[in-house]
Amino acid sequence: VTALVRFGAHVPELTRSVQVLLSRCASDDDDEVRDRAVLFLHLLEMKDLSVAKQFFDSEAPADPKRLVASLEAYLQGKKDLAFDVSKDLVEVEEIEDEKEKGDRKSAQNNVGGGTAANYNGGAAAGTSTAANNSSPQMQMNVYKELLGKIPQFATLGPLFKSSSASELTESETEYVVSCVKHVFKEYIVLQYNVTNNMEDQLLENITVEIESEDPDWAEEKVIAEKSIAYGATGICFVCLSRPMEGFKKENFNSGSIGNTLKFYVKDIENGVPQSVATEDEYQLEDLEIVESDFMLPRNNIRTMDFKNKWDEVGDATQAIKKFSLGLEDLQNAVDAVIDLLGMGPCDNMNEVPENARSHGVFMAGEFLSGGKRLPVLCKAGFMLDQRHGVTLKIAIRCPDVNVSQLLTTSVR
Repeated sequence: VTALVRFGAHVPELTRSVQVLLSRCASDDDDEVRDRAVLFLHLLEMKDLSVAKQFFDSEAPADPKRLVASLEAYLQGKKDLAFDVSKDLVEVEEIEDEKEKGDRKSAQNNVGGGTAANYNGGAAAGTSTAANNSSPQMQMNVYKELLGKIPQFATLGPLFKSSSASELTESETEYVVSCVKHVFKEYIVLQYNVTNNMEDQLLENITVEIESEDPDWAEEKVIAEKSIAYGATGICFVCLSRPMEGFKKENFNSGSIGNTLKFYVKDIENGVPQSVATEDEYQLEDLEIVESDFMLPRNNIRTMDFKNKWDEVGDATQAIKKFSLGLEDLQNAVDAVIDLLGMGPCDNMNEVPENARSHGVFMAGEFLSGGKRLPVLCKAGFMLDQRHGVTLKIAIRCPDVNVSQLLTTSVR
C-alpha cells in the first residue's frame, strides 16, 4: 500500500488509478492495511498533491524511541494544549539507561543460569545457555563481556557476530549440550554449554573434542570447564582458525564437525563426591560453520532505501541464480532462504500473504570477508507451482563480486 501511494503522489497521471486501488484496500482483512489505505486516500484526495509528496519525502521529526517516550509522557501529564513536536520532546537517555540495565540483568540471568563456572582458575564468571530471549544487541553485549574475561581470547580481535544456540543433544538426556558460534576475523570460538542431569555424578575437567572433515580448520585453543555439579551448567570452549590468504583461500564453510564430550566422573554418595574419578565421554550431534555465520542481518532498511542502495551498487558485481527448492509451501521456502543467507528482510517482506502463489523479498546484511564488513543486498523471487513446488530466483549485489557469487551458491 505504501509503495502504491508513492506512485500516486509523485506521478499525477496515476493518481486516479491509485485512488481506486486504495479504496479497495480499505476493505482489506488486515487492520494495518485498512488504516494505511484510509490515510493515504485522504492525502491523495487533497487538491494539492504537494502535501502527499511532503508526507513521504520529509524525515521523521525525531527518533522513534524518543517520539514514543515523548507521547507517553504527554499522555501522563496535563493535556490542555495539543502535542507540539517542537516543544514536547523529552530526553530519553535516563529512560534508556534503566531499560538497558533491565535488559542486561535479564540477559545475564538467561545466559548465566546462576551457576559459577571457572575458566583457568576463575578468569571469568560462568554462563550456561545463550541469551536467546534477549534482543540481538543485548545478547551480543553479554557474549562480549563473557569472552572478554577469558585471557586466552584477548588476541582474537573484535567480536563480529554470535549465533543463537544450536542443540547438540535432546533436552532430556543425561547431559544436555548446546553450542554458540562466535565469529572473529580469523577465528571461530565454539562455546559449548553443558548441563549435568545426573543426580549421582560430579563432572570434572569437561572438554569437547572436535573432528573436522576440512583440515583447513585448525584447532588453536581448548578451554576446559573445571567441574559441573548436578543441575548446574558450565561452559567449555574450542577456538578454531581458518585460512585468510586472499578470498579464494578464505574459508566460509567448515563442512561437518564431529563433537565428543569428554570428562571425568566422580560418584556422589550421601552428598559427597568420591575421590576416584573415572574418564568418560558422550557423543554429540555434528555441527557446521556456514556462510550465514559470517552475515549480520540488517532489519531496519525500508523498501525505498533498499531500492536506492540497490541502484547505487549496480549490476557489475551482481550474481543471479535460479533454484528448485523442493518445498511445497511458500512461507516455509521464504523462511528457509532467509535462514540460509542470514540476512534481514525489509519491511516485514518475510511474511507471505495467505493463498499467495508468488512472493518477493528484499534482504540486506553485512558480510565479513577479509576482515571487512561488506554491505550485501538481495532480491529473492518465489514462485509456487503445483507440479514442481517452489522455485527461487535470487539476485545478490555486493561491492565484491566474489561475495555475491559465494552467497548465491550458499542456498543449497
